[in-house]
Amino acid sequence: MVDTDRTSAGYRWSRGLSLAAIQTAVYFAVGHVHMQRSTTLLLTRWDDMIPLLPWTAWFYLPVYAAIFVVALSGIRSRALFKHAALAIVIVLVVGALGHLLIPAEYPRPVLHPPYPDVSTTFLAAVQGIDPPGNVFPSLHVAQTSLLAFLLCRDRPIIGRVTIVMAAMLALSTLTTKQHFIADVISGYALAFAARAVALRVKT
Repeated sequence: MVDTDRTSAGYRWSRGLSLAAIQTAVYFAVGHVHMQRSTTLLLTRWDDMIPLLPWTAWFYLPVYAAIFVVALSGIRSRALFKHAALAIVIVLVVGALGHLLIPAEYPRPVLHPPYPDVSTTFLAAVQGIDPPGNVFPSLHVAQTSLLAFLLCRDRPIIGRVTIVMAAMLALSTLTTKQHFIADVISGYALAFAARAVALRVKT
């Protein structure tokens, strides 16, 4: 007898990749909206004290993608997958509103070629792709933490591993000078809130 509460790989990947495409389109559309942004609105002395560590860029994008892949592969409950999809949409909408309504931009250190090492080269490429204005909240933190929290309900061990991975990513948003501390805190808050709301909705 087929377990109707289990999802097929095709179901997970088709819907997961569709959500990822929509989120990417919205993220870049908002990031390229022409508006006046402040580099000091969210800046604190604690942000200034955090060093730039280009090698941590390898946690910023690769770990983000890795957590997405692990979640799509690991969440096997159809009901939980639907909760996760709803939570991702909540994060997407609230995040886009935050990026539009909080006119902040991180004063990123400008990296000029020739770059001293491959990590700096990679970070420069990240800066060229990632809009500097999409900061509050950090969607890198919100989406990866959200997926890790939900994954714990279906695959506890894998979920705990992804929570650690998401925490490393959250730290990398600071050491690559992509986000303010306030962005990371708001990203975690959004992840907790979206998870709580989504799990209350019947699927």
